Amino acid sequence: MKWWRTRVEAVSKVGCSMLGFEELVELCCSYDGYQREAAIVELVRRAEPRAIAPLLVRSGDWVPEVSIAARQGLATLMRDEFVEHWARALPELAFAYRVRRTDLRDLIEAIEEFLARNIDVLEKHARSPDSMIRRWIFSLRLNRPHAESALLGILHRGVGSGDLPIARLCLDQIGRLQEPPHRREVLEAACRSRLPRIRAAGMRGLLASADFNGQLLAQAMCLDRSAAIRSLAVGALKEGRDEIARRARDVLEQPSSDGQSRISALHILALLKDPQALAFAHALSASPMVGLRRLARALTLSGAQDEAVEAELMAILADESPKVRRLAVEHIRRGAPLPSSEALLRLGLKRRELAIDVMAVLRSGSPWNRLLFALELLNGGMPDADLANAITNELHDWAGAMTNCYVVPQAAQSARLATLWSQKAKLLPDGRPRGLLPYGFPDLTEYHLRAFQVI
Repeated sequence: MKWWRTRVEAVSKVGCSMLGFEELVELCCSYDGYQREAAIVELVRRAEPRAIAPLLVRSGDWVPEVSIAARQGLATLMRDEFVEHWARALPELAFAYRVRRTDLRDLIEAIEEFLARNIDVLEKHARSPDSMIRRWIFSLRLNRPHAESALLGILHRGVGSGDLPIARLCLDQIGRLQEPPHRREVLEAACRSRLPRIRAAGMRGLLASADFNGQLLAQAMCLDRSAAIRSLAVGALKEGRDEIARRARDVLEQPSSDGQSRISALHILALLKDPQALAFAHALSASPMVGLRRLARALTLSGAQDEAVEAELMAILADESPKVRRLAVEHIRRGAPLPSSEALLRLGLKRRELAIDVMAVLRSGSPWNRLLFALELLNGGMPDADLANAITNELHDWAGAMTNCYVVPQAAQSARLATLWSQKAKLLPDGRPRGLLPYGFPDLTEYHLRAFQVI
């Protein structure tokens, strides 16, 4: 527990001038506001730099006299020779930033101005700063007035860091550079960042520059590891498309190419609408790499026509990877025709690890198939925890969806549902198996079955 979250009992009579530093710090946490104020006044009188941390915490005290005394004491300790002690008190300064019971804006501004003047010493003595403190120190340095060359160095270093907030802050401050070549230099450094968002932002900035030839940049970024950057590069590409397509085909034809390079190359061929893209997608649809297989399946599905669409959807739903199976779910939710319900039910019952995705697909079809599949799963044996939770949610969602449903079940559906419902005691042994429907079936389940004369 942090020391400032502890409290000590009030001491009836105490002479603060006789107490040591540790005792005074403990007294700053007293329940008695008078004792807290007396302890702070004594710490300020001694001009003890170690008191910076407790004073920062007490600057937001709920007793105005204590808060005022602490703020006045901090003002006297803003001296260059005490910067090392301020560096050690950065966690307490972060606490002061979070205080909401009193207005500390003037104090925070004064502290920031003081520490910004001593930023090098502050950064040197900050003990293992966490990411938030490191970003705060960097923003202090960045917000100071700088000569053009110094500001260029700070921005160049910031956009090349692996910290996204720092890099984005530097991109937002590019407008402070007066020379266009300097702004382009920072944007080019952003294009070499490890972070895709920063590379994309740097590329957009360069493409928007009127005095910059973006074609070379677009050609260089076409095979980037980020799909968003590849799409941006192809959209800006006006020349050299054939050369880019040839390079992508070479990558796909080389057995030694790594999986990520193959993903980039196949995506580029698709963006360029290359006639060989679909052939490569068919060849890679069985790749052991999930990302490459997902992209190949997506391209194959987008190129399928008529009856081939259902076959592709069923093949995707049968994939071992949940990420690949989500392709079929998303494709059907966007309006694609639903595969045969009988085939879906057979697939989900035969391979129960696919049941959750099959359940998601069936939501776009007949509500009676949704209920039938859930009951068939229960009839097939006790599901594991994840599937049990999915069935529970599905049955509750089904009952809500049936409120505005006017679809009459088919004769085969009604017969099977009636049979399964007559065995509901068997489907739910003891009425409440672990992790599944702790109170049995939703009450509206039987109501809707009777309303449509299923039972």
